[in-house]
Amino acid sequence: MTHLNASFLNPVSNRVAHLAQSSLLPRHAAQSHLVEDCLAKLPLPPITAYYLQQLLAAYPLEPWVPAENQPKQPLMAIVRQLEQLTLQHQTLNSQGAKHHASLTETEVAIFQLLGVKNRPVKRSTILVVDDTLDVLRFFSEILTHHGYEACSAISGAIALNHATQIQPDLVLLDIMIPDIDGYEVCERLRADPGTAEIPIIVVSAIDEPLDKVKAFNLGASDYLTKPIQVEEMLIRIERQLTLRQLQQQMTDQNAALQQLVARQELADLPYRNFFDHAVDGMYFAGLDGQYQQVNPALAHLLGYESPDQMQQAIPNIAQHLYTSSSRWAELITYLQQYGVVSQFVSQVQGRSGQIVWICESVRLVRTSHQELWGLEGVVRLWDHGNACESGVA
Repeated sequence: MTHLNASFLNPVSNRVAHLAQSSLLPRHAAQSHLVEDCLAKLPLPPITAYYLQQLLAAYPLEPWVPAENQPKQPLMAIVRQLEQLTLQHQTLNSQGAKHHASLTETEVAIFQLLGVKNRPVKRSTILVVDDTLDVLRFFSEILTHHGYEACSAISGAIALNHATQIQPDLVLLDIMIPDIDGYEVCERLRADPGTAEIPIIVVSAIDEPLDKVKAFNLGASDYLTKPIQVEEMLIRIERQLTLRQLQQQMTDQNAALQQLVARQELADLPYRNFFDHAVDGMYFAGLDGQYQQVNPALAHLLGYESPDQMQQAIPNIAQHLYTSSSRWAELITYLQQYGVVSQFVSQVQGRSGQIVWICESVRLVRTSHQELWGLEGVVRLWDHGNACESGVA
């Protein structure tokens, strides 16, 4: 068996961690079964199987069928190759972004041996802005080699036009460019709603703190100083793209949540109308004795002008509503025993200090997970001529 070093026990790092945590695609049940099927048929050492499981889980995969004329390999030969490729992947992964191409080739070889392939995903587009053609060519080659889609702009005006038309995922922006300098380009991109969220990494030969502060104040996401270290540049690009992706996911989730809330409010509208316009007093309250909602009928029954005024005057039901300090505890005891209490008669204090006799019908409210949330009740003035079924004060 091949012996692996201790760092192998924590394989989800660098590239794999970035892919897994950025949630390029959610790992659905079908993906989980595909990963399990890939590994179950091979007698791999447990630690190798674990590493490969983490690697496979980080990618959107689909079955891969080799060409008919491709010779089949013995099972143990495949196992040995996978062990070697896994060690190679670990080594390349620990050396960072500069070995991106070799790392990708290694992953393709691993996937093919396991009978799967990586479904193609959209490559991130990076707009490179610089007034030197050799620099543009250098950046474009590096970015393309590491899996990005690169486009170029040789002036500030062209950069602004490209950013609007192409909508790149990131802008690599030199400061010293003709017609419109990098600072102004950065400022304009941030001022335009269509480009305001695009990450901007400023590139400059100037390493003065004031210039960096100026760039960040105008909206730069990061700052690189020439001469550029390729490894550092790639790491910073990857970090900004990941942050942007997480922000976009949060925006999408918030939008979905707002739609859900809007649909729920629409569904609750008939009940809300009933609650607000009911003849009888109605309320929702927490088990801690605080009113959550009170309808106008209940507020008026106790002499208040509005539900808000009543809730402010009665911050705690047990202490500020019932004339008997134990009455709220008695109600809760009945509810915990029976779940519902009908015609619970009590003396309460109205807004002006007058004593009011009320009759409540109350039930416990539970969440969808059957956890106690609070209680809801209907309240009427009590007619002393009517008998009560329970809880007569």
